[in-house]
Amino acid sequence: MDKIYKTAIYLRLSRDEEGERESISISNQREMLMNFIESRNDLQFVAEYSDDGYSGYDFNRPEFNKMIKSAEDGTIDCIVVKDFSRLGRNFQKTEEFMQRIFPKMGIRFISVHDFYDSNREQSASERLANPIINLMNEYHVMETSQKVRSVLEYYRQNGKFIGNRTVFGYTIKDKQLVVDPEAAKIVRMIFNLKIDGMNQQAIGEYLNELGVSCPMEYKIEKGVKAVTMHFRTGEKALWSSVSVRRILENPIYIGTLIQGKTTSLSYRDRRRFKKDPSELTAFENSHEAIISETTFLIVQDLLKRDTSCGKNTNKVHTFSGFVYCGNCGKVLYHRHSKGQNTFLECRNKECFCKGRIKEEILKDVVFKTLKKHIGLVLKHSEPMIKSDFMQNLNITNLELKELENQVRQLKKSQANLILKKENSMISENDYTEMHDFYNSRIAKAEFEADKIRNVKIRMLECADEVKNQYQKYFGSSELTRSMLVTFTEKIEVFSKTKIKIHLRYEDIFKMDGDASGT
Repeated sequence: MDKIYKTAIYLRLSRDEEGERESISISNQREMLMNFIESRNDLQFVAEYSDDGYSGYDFNRPEFNKMIKSAEDGTIDCIVVKDFSRLGRNFQKTEEFMQRIFPKMGIRFISVHDFYDSNREQSASERLANPIINLMNEYHVMETSQKVRSVLEYYRQNGKFIGNRTVFGYTIKDKQLVVDPEAAKIVRMIFNLKIDGMNQQAIGEYLNELGVSCPMEYKIEKGVKAVTMHFRTGEKALWSSVSVRRILENPIYIGTLIQGKTTSLSYRDRRRFKKDPSELTAFENSHEAIISETTFLIVQDLLKRDTSCGKNTNKVHTFSGFVYCGNCGKVLYHRHSKGQNTFLECRNKECFCKGRIKEEILKDVVFKTLKKHIGLVLKHSEPMIKSDFMQNLNITNLELKELENQVRQLKKSQANLILKKENSMISENDYTEMHDFYNSRIAKAEFEADKIRNVKIRMLECADEVKNQYQKYFGSSELTRSMLVTFTEKIEVFSKTKIKIHLRYEDIFKMDGDASGT
């Protein structure tokens, strides 16, 4: 009596193949293999193993590994696949399983579409053809990898979002980032809390107290599949200083898309490596911003400073990280005296003339200086715009006009080209060549013009954003942390009578004796 083989069918479909013809789908593979087994008297169906969404190049697949274990413990002794590529697209590993591992394990291997059955003696031509088929299957992986890389690079260069998942605050629609109003509200809150004086840990604790879902939990609530759950320490993941800092540091919130941060060496080596910052692709104004550029830059400055929270509070001191000794350049620290007065003083033992001042006096001086500066800027904002800022804007306008004129001239020449062709003044080949030349020149000029328009928009928006900040704090009655960090870069204390205040927007507004804070 002929042996009856305990047979398993193995199905596989990679993500790259999901858009291919219907016949390669998991359901069609299953139907075809079950029909094949039913037509054979020597095969008895025992199990099905299916890896949906796994590359054929990598043999470390969950269902494949289960199948091999079943073969080792004798549960199955025959494996049937649609074709060699379902087993794998790694030439070396596929050949190793077919020629060495399966025979050693006593496994009968059948590939239906390749007319291969390890129980049947192979002809010379079949022994030659099978390795070639497996080699071509690996070539398919290489070719697909190159195509995918090219397409992704094209999308990156054109500001298209290429990830499967996006950051908190946005959703994806047609490869474009679209603001999620609900999450964007939380992002703005985080930036505002940082400017108001909270550190990352305090912001995270505050959001948890309010019951605000962290990015991972928010995605789950919206029906988005979570990639990992290892951040959960309880039933629900919480905000942490790390998750808050990720948001505060991400330029995606000002409309700048940075992609291609990691890469693999090739389709053979899938390990991910971080790219050098100089190789990263940054696309500005690729999507709607949630945070203004001025707010983002202020927060980046704050993240670099040495700040600490006051005692029994979740906020930093008003001057934390902003006041320095004018003599040695070291940061001044807060100290409480017995009389309950708070001082800022230099702790550098090597400083020959330590800067020291009462916090109350410094607050008064800084507040009066900033109020005076704000009033002057709002009253004389146009005359006070720095000449070099206006000069850069004028240069931008001239460059834009020149490019727009160049486009007009090129289009005019292209129109004359059509007349020459109609009057048989040039040949068809010359017309095609020159027409393509003009098209490329026009496209290049229009691309450069768009870049300059974006620069102009950013310059004007930056100035408008700054003016809005001045309007916001015009009616302030006391110095706050947010007011200080918005308008101040650095305060130097030489003595209680000599203080120098470095204002933040010196690159836009004239900072003469009346408007500065010295």
